[in-house]
Amino acid sequence: MRPIRLAVAFGLAVLLNLGCAPGPLSTTWIAPGIPPTPYRDLIVFGVSTNPIVRRAYEDNFVEALKAAGVQARAAHTLLSDRDVGRARAVQEAVGRSGADGVIVTYLAGENPEAVPSGARTHVVPSLYGRLYPYYGHILSEVTAPGYYAKYPALRLETNLYDAGRATLVWSGRSDTLDPSSEQTMISEVIAAVIGKLKADGFLPTS
Repeated sequence: MRPIRLAVAFGLAVLLNLGCAPGPLSTTWIAPGIPPTPYRDLIVFGVSTNPIVRRAYEDNFVEALKAAGVQARAAHTLLSDRDVGRARAVQEAVGRSGADGVIVTYLAGENPEAVPSGARTHVVPSLYGRLYPYYGHILSEVTAPGYYAKYPALRLETNLYDAGRATLVWSGRSDTLDPSSEQTMISEVIAAVIGKLKADGFLPTS
């Protein structure tokens, strides 16, 4: 673990004003009617207003995937900060990489009362179905001024796309996040996501 990088990855000022309970992974969603396929070569895109935060999170997620036996690369190693916001550049980079899966992850604002108590799955908006234009939409939404100020709570949302079809196959959301435990929180959430992806058949188990 790298304490400084982990702290940077979730050291967003907006979290300092939230009284959140810790939790690794709260709800998941699996594309209906599509048998799970283990993805062995992934690209990780972190979405953030801060390039340093984005790169730190991508690196830590990639390291955890590699430790779990999965080949992975951080998006910032394939795209410049300028190109990460250009849909065509993103699409071309994914195509050149030869990766079979794409992970997009970010801190999502949420109203806790909108989530039913005891829910195991969440509703995936139709826009999420395709990697393009989903990625561009989320990037513009999250990086818009005042995005986080609108929400009383945050969750880490992670979506896995089939790179060839550019379609969503798996989605997971953490429980509301504890701003006082960045280092523990990020490791727990990443481990929970990877563990659930394996259990659901979307990552190799050996």
